[in-house]
Amino acid sequence: MNWNNVLILILVCMSIFIFSGCLTSEMVEIKVKVDSKIDMTKYKTIAVIDFVDKKTKPNEMNGKIIARMIRQQLKKSKEFQVLEEKNMEFDNPINYEDINDPMVLSAIGRQLDVDAIIVGEFDFYQRYQSVPYITERYSIQTGKYMPEGRSYIRKVYGISLKIKVIDSKTGETIFNYNPRVEEKPEYRSSYALPFTDGTNDPSNFRAIVAKPVMKFVLSLVPHYEKERRYLVK
Repeated sequence: MNWNNVLILILVCMSIFIFSGCLTSEMVEIKVKVDSKIDMTKYKTIAVIDFVDKKTKPNEMNGKIIARMIRQQLKKSKEFQVLEEKNMEFDNPINYEDINDPMVLSAIGRQLDVDAIIVGEFDFYQRYQSVPYITERYSIQTGKYMPEGRSYIRKVYGISLKIKVIDSKTGETIFNYNPRVEEKPEYRSSYALPFTDGTNDPSNFRAIVAKPVMKFVLSLVPHYEKERRYLVK
């Protein structure tokens, strides 16, 4: 028996019933369990190191913000014991060479007495984008308001991230996370005009980092996601 032919026949019959009014269908949302991308069962204690800024003049505060956001999300999962920031003090700041040296990473993991450490680098940048919009201008000749195309310049923020999960005993990278570059227009309060260039809001950095951080943490823990399915009645 050719099961492909049987399946096609069943689908055809269902289609006939649906279109003839014998069956109806509706879109429903169901929860589907998603496994973690790697086996983290032997890594119960984790330390998240402040991220390294790739710029010549690094912004250490942004590196701390990323690490804090990852810690917060990992704690919510309740799958791991996450080392508190106050318990991670180093004689020298962790730099780009350190997070790419397995021996240094292993030494850091042993010093902190954790099963795994999370390290990463980032590049936070901004660019300007021309945005067209339509306004109306009063014409003396016609005595009417006429549509007129204009444009304003808005600031767009972007970030590229590279995150690694490191085995503390060996210094081996057990998971690499390289999401695509994330970009968002500048956040403004409801009182700010779109074509003004006000001071940077700290929410801009947190807003653009939130999505890749969440996806990274979900890669490490089993979780449920909603999927849309057709229900035939």
